[in-house]
Amino acid sequence: MRIRILIVIGAGLAMLSIASFANAVKPEDNQATREKGKQIYDRACILCHGADGKGDGPAGWFIGRYESPRPRDFAGGSYKFRSTPSGELPMDQDLFRTVTQGIPGNMPPYSGLSEEERWQVIAYIKSFNKAFKGGKPVALLLPNPPGPPSDAGIENGRKTYIKYGCQNCHGDNGYGDGKEALDGNLKDTYGLMISPGDLTERASLKNGSSAQALYRSIMTGLDGTPMPSYADTIGGNDKDVWDLVYYILSLSQERQ
Repeated sequence: MRIRILIVIGAGLAMLSIASFANAVKPEDNQATREKGKQIYDRACILCHGADGKGDGPAGWFIGRYESPRPRDFAGGSYKFRSTPSGELPMDQDLFRTVTQGIPGNMPPYSGLSEEERWQVIAYIKSFNKAFKGGKPVALLLPNPPGPPSDAGIENGRKTYIKYGCQNCHGDNGYGDGKEALDGNLKDTYGLMISPGDLTERASLKNGSSAQALYRSIMTGLDGTPMPSYADTIGGNDKDVWDLVYYILSLSQERQ
């Protein structure tokens, strides 16, 4: 029971955090804002993401020269961490969340910047890609968790995990040792080798490890990687999605 309560509390805290992102003070996206954002970018981002935002900064080579992940290409690359459908640009709040929380093992959190500074650097980052000047992205509906997980629900989540082939990449027990991974068949859009996340380690869940963050990853997929969106398959059965989420969370709880 304690594990289930912790899972639900963690999900609730994540939702409060997401709400605070949406309510953060956001300056007008104009030339002055972007110029201030450039100053921050040149100080904190340029070494990895490069002067033109193409992910070719000198420090990027030390992150992963011959394998994924590499620093994000803001000029034309796809975005992994979104609340929008696969293939679409992220919401501004998605970018704010990533800048604030960072990416475990790859990018530090920049919560030390003020909210205004984070919005300023996001405005500058968006200026690298003309697509942001087009239509406004629309987020998928991300419902609140339905309540505490049950043993029966977690068992159904295990069956759902197998039904949709998650074990092929993440392994039978979530260690990231599935056949596709071991055979070296997993590559990103740049042809670089990429490893699936170890679901028994919360830190390897780069898009967030709360219940709602996992739901978001399953529904949107991680563009540019072999992780697809399941919005058109499992997305038709919300109970199975949440049972899968709680099953994945149970893997790391059991390990602890």
